[in-house]
Amino acid sequence: MTWGNRIRLTFGLIIVLVGAALATYHLNESEAVASSTSAQIAAKTYDVGSPYAGLVVDQPVEIGATVKTGDALFVIDSAGLQHDIAIGLGPASSPASEVDAAGHLVIRATGPGVVRQLTATRGSFVQASGQLAVVEKAQTLYVLADFVLSPKEYARIGDKAAVTIVLPNQQQLAGHVERVDVTTVANQAQATITVASDQLVAGVANGLVTAGTPVTVELHLQNDGVVTTVADSVKRYLRGIRL
Repeated sequence: MTWGNRIRLTFGLIIVLVGAALATYHLNESEAVASSTSAQIAAKTYDVGSPYAGLVVDQPVEIGATVKTGDALFVIDSAGLQHDIAIGLGPASSPASEVDAAGHLVIRATGPGVVRQLTATRGSFVQASGQLAVVEKAQTLYVLADFVLSPKEYARIGDKAAVTIVLPNQQQLAGHVERVDVTTVANQAQATITVASDQLVAGVANGLVTAGTPVTVELHLQNDGVVTTVADSVKRYLRGIRL
């Protein structure tokens, strides 16, 4: 064999080895990520109610309104309240309600947020302890994501595992696993994962970051194989060279 053939053979082997290494690396990386079957942004909420039945005589807010703690949401004219006041059993003021100078019951927001639902409106009659409205709490956005995982994949979900939230416009947000609820169906783990992220700020990404927006969640699984160990070592070495 001539030296030329030996050199060509050597370079050919190097190319094959590099190609195989890259293919193995990409396969290893793909097996370290699980994609959600469905996911959406959600938020914590609180219900607004009234301790007395009565007629809504004023409704200062509409759906979508931003409210602060203490803002008036409803004003109710209640015969039951008037009776209790007349016999000296009128309710004490609280963060949720108080009696105004006209003897009406004023229902107030108990925390900042956005009004998402109104089940009572001006002119409607409401029952005691009934739901009048639903307020989305400020700064409580999170993601609920459903996954179908094999037992081995489920076992590789790390504590506060990293996730990538992909918005409909393909913008990516970083987050981590906050909670995992799982049931087993046909030997597969059907997991509902709660994802927390500091980057879930209401209204960003042209309004896409809001409760109800469908997203895709990529769950980064633990991967402690030989390929991962070598790849991490190479990455650290390359970062060191850049420094």
